[in-house]
Amino acid sequence: MADIKDRIARIKPYFKGMQVENIEGEQVIYVVVNFPPKWFIVEDIEGKYGVVVQEGNELGEWIFITEFENGFDTIFDAIDYNVGEMRTAQERADLLQKKVAELKELFMDEDMPIEALRTLEFSWKGKKKVATLKPQQKTIKKETEEITTEEKEEENND
Repeated sequence: MADIKDRIARIKPYFKGMQVENIEGEQVIYVVVNFPPKWFIVEDIEGKYGVVVQEGNELGEWIFITEFENGFDTIFDAIDYNVGEMRTAQERADLLQKKVAELKELFMDEDMPIEALRTLEFSWKGKKKVATLKPQQKTIKKETEEITTEEKEEENND
């Protein structure tokens, strides 16, 4: 029982209630949450976690439902996942607004040379762009592949 209490505590700002019911001889778990109005349910969460999510009666209210056999962890994992995704989306939106404000300041600064603004670039040290091959490089690469293929065929024939 402490485990359920811990799981509820983790989603406390959104937790509204929980219940186990018998529906047509089958036990199901309901967890009702109340998310901020702009939040939504992540696509494919139902398939990913084996839950059903229904809109509640109030704005931002959502009901997560699963069969009792799936256990409480399944339903709380789905809720945790949705909360995490929505918090990340909110943080991204907040960061975008912050960076737009910084750019506005930069462009409004009359001491900033126009040439510096023209050559302004953004960088990120994450995934690197895949360099596109120039037509000449594509030809060389294709010829190399053809030679390699021919060599392999010769080896197979020997």
